[in-house]
Amino acid sequence: MNIPNLPTIDVLEGRTLIMDIAEPCWLYAGRITELDGDGHSWRFTYRSPEVRPSDPIYRRMLDFLGGALSLGEPETISDPGMMFGEAVLTLYEPRPMDMTA
Repeated sequence: MNIPNLPTIDVLEGRTLIMDIAEPCWLYAGRITELDGDGHSWRFTYRSPEVRPSDPIYRRMLDFLGGALSLGEPETISDPGMMFGEAVLTLYEPRPMDMTA
């Protein structure tokens, strides 16, 4: 199945969810942004534990994160829709912009 690599947008509970990477059954990554207030944004990854650092999609995920900092420990979730029946969910805080540049 060929899925175009276009962002998808969903709105839930006052936040938007934008999907930036979609590799079905292997890896999903995107942004969650508050619609109210200051528009604070987080990044997330939802990947099969079988995605390894040597895989090209892992490198793509790291490039997307751009050095964002993990918020707490990753959570492993049972998900029959993911490769090998599990997924690892991780939330990230974008790195503060370098104000000296």
